[in-house]
Amino acid sequence: MSDIKIIRSHSLPIPKAKALVQKVVDRLAAEHDLSSEWHGHTLRFHRSGVHGEMHVTDSEVRLHVTLGLLLKPFKGTLVAHIERNFERYLPERESKAHAKEPARKMEHTEA
Repeated sequence: MSDIKIIRSHSLPIPKAKALVQKVVDRLAAEHDLSSEWHGHTLRFHRSGVHGEMHVTDSEVRLHVTLGLLLKPFKGTLVAHIERNFERYLPERESKAHAKEPARKMEHTEA
């Protein structure tokens, strides 16, 4: 059972989304000594006390992380850190409320 589940929407092609996911994991790996490997569209990662995966689809990235007993008290800090890295590297898809409105038709009047 996962301790951390995050789903991040995106509007990127899968290869671009995978490249950005790799940047997120590379940054976390450098800070926390993670090992990772791709299996299709799923990046699996692990280190002592942590294992998880990020699955990339054409519309979202799904993160599942299982924490060891010693890291469970730091769950909130870890979630905030992961979300900051997502914000930095993987822009979220525009919501419908923030999407650009279609151009309005102009009415022509004759003088």
